[in-house]
Amino acid sequence: DPDDPSATDAALEAWGALVVKPARGEQGKGVAVGLKTMADVQAALLRARRICPEVLIEQQVEGEDLRLIVIDHEVVACAVRRPPRVVGDGRSTLRALIEHQSRRRAAATGGESSIPIDAETERTLAEAGYALDDVADEGAEILVRKAANLHLGGTIHDVTDEVHPTLIEAAIAASRAIDIPVTGIDLMVAAPDQPHYAFIEANGRPGLANHEPRPTAE
Repeated sequence: DPDDPSATDAALEAWGALVVKPARGEQGKGVAVGLKTMADVQAALLRARRICPEVLIEQQVEGEDLRLIVIDHEVVACAVRRPPRVVGDGRSTLRALIEHQSRRRAAATGGESSIPIDAETERTLAEAGYALDDVADEGAEILVRKAANLHLGGTIHDVTDEVHPTLIEAAIAASRAIDIPVTGIDLMVAAPDQPHYAFIEANGRPGLANHEPRPTAE
């Protein structure tokens, strides 16, 4: 129960880090990852409820974010999604680097992907010891956000040919359970070619055009 502080305390004690997300939403809006304190959880709940009154608090699972596109209960494309990062140059502020990277992502995606500079971005930087107006050392790679959503600056990498059969079976089982003919199944995995996974969510309107060179839309 998101309104029960004792349950949140118990979850933090058991798992160390939590995820807050709207129960219904898309494009990563209102999602906060890697919450380690009650204050962080409470702030994330306020932001998530602006998207949807019903909010989920979940265990954070480490690993890679794998999206499997399932059409008529057949997996047709698989891709690892990675959160946005910037690389320090010893001169530019992180704010400037993020804005530059955001413009690059927008240009590469026809305006669909950009990196917001908001509380979640600031929290992710702070966890790495940085503020927006700090200058990072040349070559330092810095995580900007923790969620790997494409609309918020993440990148996508095709792994269809290397996905472990157990992950394929899990995606098909999930699609049959929810009985949606076109769905995007999100798993957190140790690696695409390994069988270990945690189910994250199912998407009723997955972005098909993101999975080039796989002809998912066709």
